Amino acid sequence: MIHMEPSPTPLKRNASLTRRLQGIDPMHVQPQPGQLYHLSGPGRAGKTMRSVAEHWVCHALAGGELVHWVDGACRIDPARFIPVLEALGTDVESGLARLYLSRGFTLHQLDRQLERLTDEIAITRSSMVVVDGVLAMHGDDAISPLESRLLLRRHIGFLRQLAHRWNVAVVVITGTARSPHTDSRCFAYIQRHAQNHLEGAWRGQRRNKRLHLHHQRSGLHGQWLPFFSDPQMRFLLPTQRLSPQEHGSTVGVLALHHPER
Repeated sequence: MIHMEPSPTPLKRNASLTRRLQGIDPMHVQPQPGQLYHLSGPGRAGKTMRSVAEHWVCHALAGGELVHWVDGACRIDPARFIPVLEALGTDVESGLARLYLSRGFTLHQLDRQLERLTDEIAITRSSMVVVDGVLAMHGDDAISPLESRLLLRRHIGFLRQLAHRWNVAVVVITGTARSPHTDSRCFAYIQRHAQNHLEGAWRGQRRNKRLHLHHQRSGLHGQWLPFFSDPQMRFLLPTQRLSPQEHGSTVGVLALHHPER
């Protein structure tokens, strides 16, 4: 005879919370040391995924680590790091002092910046390197398709060697393969040589438009909500009601109900 214990009555939980407890762990999608991480999303040069990389960088800076950010899309704005650093309770000035920024205005300038990263990491011992818009300069009319492919192989070789030799988490940001500004062959080359991939896509319309992320390696997917109190990032489905006492958000919530008189 098999003893069958009655199953406990399931708790009434919101669908988003149930989904998260069933396996969506934010630590599963963090950049890992020694790996090349590919972020791809909508917008020119994958600009929508920049907020994800900025969030990771801010948490690294808040932990006292040094980060290198190579801007190949000419769109870096250090002011975007300030709200996240403040939300984490970190001194903004000291946090930004640990961030090393460089910008390439041409593909050959980007090539030189990536080439010297190994020497820079040997001095700073940074834990993370972000290369934003690694394919942005490849669409230059002055660059032939053959030279573009050769330089991309050289750049990915630099970054893979950097990750392996210094045990650094390397993050590259590109547009999607469907973007008219992205060379599909270059995109496929990065996909083949990266160990981790996180793809973003817009869902919804107008005010309900949200960035939805999909982590290919684990199959995790969900909405990107950056200002929750988890160490890095959290995936959630849309919630019907937000309780500040339950979630412990780091951002203040202002009630819209007038007090009864």
